[in-house]
Amino acid sequence: MVCMHLPYDKRTFMDIEQALLAAIRDLPPEHQREVLDFAAFLVNRPQPRTPSRPAGLCSGEFRVPDDFDAPLPAEILDQFGA
Repeated sequence: MVCMHLPYDKRTFMDIEQALLAAIRDLPPEHQREVLDFAAFLVNRPQPRTPSRPAGLCSGEFRVPDDFDAPLPAEILDQFGA
């Protein structure tokens, strides 16, 4: 892997943009085309999905009560203005 030092000030985006443009200008045209193609790839690639949690991850951690879907008591409903 080749590392290239790009002289830019990390404080602002414009400094990064200016450094990138300066580096691209120094490239031969065929490499500039490769950079353009890579930029198009980055813009158009699908965003990575976060992996979903596997089913049963908390198996045995808690028990759902038998009356889970029973109506709430009146004193609790009153707190919600029902």
